[in-house]
Amino acid sequence: MAFLVNHPKTVKEYETVFILRSDVLDEERTKVLNRLNGIIEKLDGHLLMQEEWGKRKLAYKIQKSAYGIYYYLRYLGYNDMVAEIERNLRILEPVIKYMTVKLGEDVDVEQRKEEAAKLGSSAPKDTADYSSVDIDDEDLDELVDDE
Repeated sequence: MAFLVNHPKTVKEYETVFILRSDVLDEERTKVLNRLNGIIEKLDGHLLMQEEWGKRKLAYKIQKSAYGIYYYLRYLGYNDMVAEIERNLRILEPVIKYMTVKLGEDVDVEQRKEEAAKLGSSAPKDTADYSSVDIDDEDLDELVDDE
């Protein structure tokens, strides 16, 4: 019989990006987000940032979909929280892909909460100037078809 060893739990910072099917209704999107937020709260985590990146063309078709709706979550929590979030993303029908990355270990929770409050819900923005680039959806379709 195996004995469980109680390791000291340390708070870590994670980010999760997930993609929903492009034909998902607003109420289903809300349901998915509420479920993930509920998991974070239930497991004593703290949501730092939540963003909808919008509908984008996928690099390749996933489940016969060429487009998907991207979401970004940044939160503080324990490793069991990540396992639970990914388990739920795996079983939720509207989710077609997801990925979680650990950003840092032994995070000072209060300091990160203050930093997140100062920044608001805005992530670092891309500051490059793309105004001179002229690409439309047809050009993108040709690039994808060529590969």
